[in-house]
Amino acid sequence: MPPTPDTDDNGTDQPGIDPGNQPGATTFSDESSKEPDTGETEDSADHDATEASQAATDTGDSEGEPFPPRGVLTLRALRWGGLIGGVVFAVTTLVLRRGLVGTGDLIPDKVSALTICMIVGGILAWPSLTLRDKKRPALVTILTTIMAALGLMTSASLILAWWDTYQETGFSVLFLLTLTGVALSATLFLSIGPLLHYLRSTAVGSSDPDDPSRWAPLQRKTGEKTDKGLPRYERVRVPRRTRRYLAALVIAPALTLGSVIAGTWALINPVHHVIAKATADVSLAPPTSLAPKASWSKEISSTELTTAAGAGGPIFLNDDGIMALNSKDGSVLWSYERKHATFAPNSYSDSPRLITSPDRKYVATRIKLPRFVASPQEGEAAITLVFDSLTGRIVFEHQSTAGDLQLTDSAVLDEDTAFSLTDRAKMWTLPERSGMYYSGPAGHASFILEYDEDHTAEVTPSGVKKAAITITVCPQNDPTAEVEVQQILSEFTFEEGVVNNFSSFIEGWGARYTGETDSPGHPVAEVISLDALAKVDGADTTTFPLGATSGINTEASRLSDSIVTYPVITADAAFKRPHENTRAAAVFDPSTRTVTPASQDRSLASARTGIVEVSANDGSTFATLVIRPSDDSPGTTIPITPGSTFQSPRELADYFNIPAQPLFSRGVDSYRRVKAIRTPGATIVTLNTTSIGYGHCSAGAKNDGQRCRDTYRIFGVAGGQK
Repeated sequence: MPPTPDTDDNGTDQPGIDPGNQPGATTFSDESSKEPDTGETEDSADHDATEASQAATDTGDSEGEPFPPRGVLTLRALRWGGLIGGVVFAVTTLVLRRGLVGTGDLIPDKVSALTICMIVGGILAWPSLTLRDKKRPALVTILTTIMAALGLMTSASLILAWWDTYQETGFSVLFLLTLTGVALSATLFLSIGPLLHYLRSTAVGSSDPDDPSRWAPLQRKTGEKTDKGLPRYERVRVPRRTRRYLAALVIAPALTLGSVIAGTWALINPVHHVIAKATADVSLAPPTSLAPKASWSKEISSTELTTAAGAGGPIFLNDDGIMALNSKDGSVLWSYERKHATFAPNSYSDSPRLITSPDRKYVATRIKLPRFVASPQEGEAAITLVFDSLTGRIVFEHQSTAGDLQLTDSAVLDEDTAFSLTDRAKMWTLPERSGMYYSGPAGHASFILEYDEDHTAEVTPSGVKKAAITITVCPQNDPTAEVEVQQILSEFTFEEGVVNNFSSFIEGWGARYTGETDSPGHPVAEVISLDALAKVDGADTTTFPLGATSGINTEASRLSDSIVTYPVITADAAFKRPHENTRAAAVFDPSTRTVTPASQDRSLASARTGIVEVSANDGSTFATLVIRPSDDSPGTTIPITPGSTFQSPRELADYFNIPAQPLFSRGVDSYRRVKAIRTPGATIVTLNTTSIGYGHCSAGAKNDGQRCRDTYRIFGVAGGQK
């Protein structure tokens, strides 16, 4: 910041001159031109009167008007403040602009038009302001009013653009706020110019030292002549208190506007983050059986609802954000809300929007950034967030794109770069490669680097078709120690022309074909940890036999937090959708490390879930949500209160009134009203009570492509009797 103009910091009029010996030397304050400066001027009343008279004589004002006129120093200080504020905010705006693309789309066309009007108006008004004749009050008033109006309209347009952008995207664009600061600073600067020119005397030229509108320090006539016969000038002196006052005015515009902008940006925050007051109960185990009825219920409104199993219970992702519930009573443990955010799928494949680490202690998601945010790589810009699933604390935040995302127990692979979840330090970056296309849980200490179709997975000599993929894994600390693994069980394809070349990895475990067959010649598989496949030091190398199978039921595995295999499927039945109760053969439960035939399983893994229509004694019918385990145990029954949904019991019921085991299907499973997922402490059942989907929403403009908010009813089902 330049030194305050119009002041002599040494308290003298000119260097080397004693002010006490100069005729007519005096001190002027912007508040009162006749107030003496005790300590810098003489305190004699007669001397003050003499100086005041001399000042009037020097300025040629017969009526004794002071020089500089009242308010000039304040206006000059504010003009400097407008200029400095404009420069500060302009530089800040340019710096912020570097992280954005297409900023022209953010700025309304009206702003450009108003800015041009301000510039052209200033250029056209300049000649009339520099004339020596006295400025008419009407002209000055018009010019000042026009400049102020144009500046305020520009600022208002920018503020409205900022607010509209925030309402649409949920992001507070600081760039628009600092650009508003530029507009307001420029308005202050341009509005003061005509006022200073108006205060200039007709006897003073636009370049004279005593011209109030000049940029150089203001001077006054001494009444003496130079050797060349020209008037001698001296710098106007003001008291120290006034100098401090003027200095404050110089920095006031930038400081005030900066504080308002910073406060607005901080207070208008789209994020509402509530961290758990106490850590969730980590002693809860996933239930291995089902209670006869739900112990609690809760409703959530959202266009989509994603559920994942955290270390302490269920975690939900809805339109507003993430919410973790207590599996015992359904109370909220922690939440993270971000208004108008769009949560991105995690890869180009059918990946969940919530990804948990193998030990479930971390949960990750991605938020798409608006189109105007520059992406560090090609693709849509996004923010990766990793939460502590027990407390809700954010342990990792990184801007990337909506590419692949994997979690181990202590690291995250965000696209091609691995970071530690302990200290957020960058671990390594992969060279450019292709074929990974996997997002989800990895091993406890290993990542999946490549993910390809296994062309060796053909029909066996016994006529059985098997689904398998090839993966490349590595220890999380050494991406160069790659290990290629073939014959990893993958999702079976029941639709011609579609290849489901993906698999499920549950709590660090995967399933692979052993290369052996059973007595009828059917291929058999086993469970093995990804760390063992990646040759991680100290990895658990234990394997668990799964028996004969044709692939892995990825949907049942994901929902039950278990590895669920398909039964043997012959080649001639490969493209026939399996019956509702023949979609599971064996279940591996990582929490108990046991393999159970589906016919003996009491958990959710091989259970049939759905809605059935039940007849009452009076002849009426009502809908009931049921979970029926494969071992024919009672399972869970949840009556749906009549009138609590838009549909009749018959419309709610499944096809042919038959519940079904989970099955992955593109575009079909999303229609199911009921989904259940196993989490520590409870099985969580979700019922879509509205199922509006895409259509005419009740509010706003009609748009057939608009997704409406549905109402989801959440039930918590504890474990049953053992």
